[in-house]
Amino acid sequence: MSMVIVGVVLFGLVLVIHHWWRNRNAIVTNWPMLGMLPTVLYNIPRLHDFITEIMKKSGGTFELKCPLFSSMNFIITCDPSNLQHIATTKFSNYPKGEEFREVFDVLGDGILNVDSHLWKLQRKMFQLWTQRHAKFDSFVAMTLYRKVVDDLVPFLNHATETKIQVDLQETLQKMITFDNAILFIFGLDLASYSFKSSKSDYQKAFNEGQEAVILRHVIPKSYWKLLRWLDIGTERKLRIARETFDEFIYQCISLKRDQMSHNQSQNNNNAHHDGEANLGLLTIYMEEKEKPYSDKFLRDVAYSFLAAARDTLTAGLCWFFWLVATRPDIETKILEEMKEKLVGNYDNLDHNKREELMSKLVYLQATIYETFRLYPSVPFNHKTPTKADVFPSGHHVKPKQMVLTSVYSTGRMEEVWGKDCLDFKPERWISEQGEFVYVPPHKFAAFHIGARTCLGKDMALIQMKIMALTILKNYHFHIVEGHLVCPTLMVTMNMKYGLKLRVSKRSF
Repeated sequence: MSMVIVGVVLFGLVLVIHHWWRNRNAIVTNWPMLGMLPTVLYNIPRLHDFITEIMKKSGGTFELKCPLFSSMNFIITCDPSNLQHIATTKFSNYPKGEEFREVFDVLGDGILNVDSHLWKLQRKMFQLWTQRHAKFDSFVAMTLYRKVVDDLVPFLNHATETKIQVDLQETLQKMITFDNAILFIFGLDLASYSFKSSKSDYQKAFNEGQEAVILRHVIPKSYWKLLRWLDIGTERKLRIARETFDEFIYQCISLKRDQMSHNQSQNNNNAHHDGEANLGLLTIYMEEKEKPYSDKFLRDVAYSFLAAARDTLTAGLCWFFWLVATRPDIETKILEEMKEKLVGNYDNLDHNKREELMSKLVYLQATIYETFRLYPSVPFNHKTPTKADVFPSGHHVKPKQMVLTSVYSTGRMEEVWGKDCLDFKPERWISEQGEFVYVPPHKFAAFHIGARTCLGKDMALIQMKIMALTILKNYHFHIVEGHLVCPTLMVTMNMKYGLKLRVSKRSF
């Protein structure tokens, strides 16, 4: 009997070696029964770079074959012509789809997770709200500036005096971006309210939920559904994280309702559309009386916009400051441009004048765009075609076959950006006349393309500039020696180990 077992093991080993030898030059080894899943799982810690390597070898589009009977075969593409095809030419054929909704069920019926009438409704509501509050972008920008001056600057001053290490990613999330996102969505100043748990607990739960969700992309659906049914592993982690963060969102909804109710009962004629109780995106939903929206729907709307508003800004800022800190030549050019074009005392200017001056900082804007080219805050997107299709690249797509678009990889393709595509080079965004260079959205898709272009793009860029100007004028960042900087496996491209640095004062 033992000899039979040995023989079977040896025979299996021979088959494995034989299969590996035949596929040694393949882009990704396609194992019997297991498909390409073993290679994908092995490369999870470096998933974005792994996908980019596949894209380079395949010419920009590749079909990833997963275990037999798992129905997980999906196409990955970073080809700009395919991105444009998916997002504009055949937009109606590439909805998020039920597969996406199932994977990202934590988003519920929020704008990031829906198609058709629910997507159109939320986009329309956003546009109505921005029309009503024409100056809200300025209000958010001014509020951000005040939070930087009142909270972040004293903290950084303390860091320079005590010479302590600072995790900039954690600091921004705790002090700036989370509070600013809540103000944007609910119109609530978190400092004025108390909650059942701490703000850091809620932020931790939000991050853990994202990490758990992203793993659903690389393991068979049947497996993560089994984990969910058994309430173990990453699915248990996701459930607990979701419950914790939902607690926070529902408290915010309740506080906003109380605020609006109190405002109405006061019958204050001055509390018109620009009044405090009418601030916040969710207000326009809560004002609906004929068919009131449920708290569950409000939760879903808030969750999606919070994911977009908080995490994308944090990620963009961290990669920007890391890249600038590691390139003194670029930092010097930004500072020289600021000295040349910022007239007078920038800190004492009103917001409109400050924004006008910021628009003249072409090199700063080029540096921000170059940051997003290499490190887009949302590195990939997920679509499910309703009908069979053929990409401009010639690849055939089956109905309901998952399609992943890798914007991260697009920024690293020589065919798109040239042989220096891996270089951090803001100059590629500036013409010989010193003007900012327009790049087609399908080539630079960091803010998505077509109908689903990021609604908060302009607001995000203004916030990035405010943070860059305020911090670079006053401080110099030194990356802690030996600190590893790499992307985490989340929906947004945060840094896995944070951004550890030391701070020194700058004389501007």
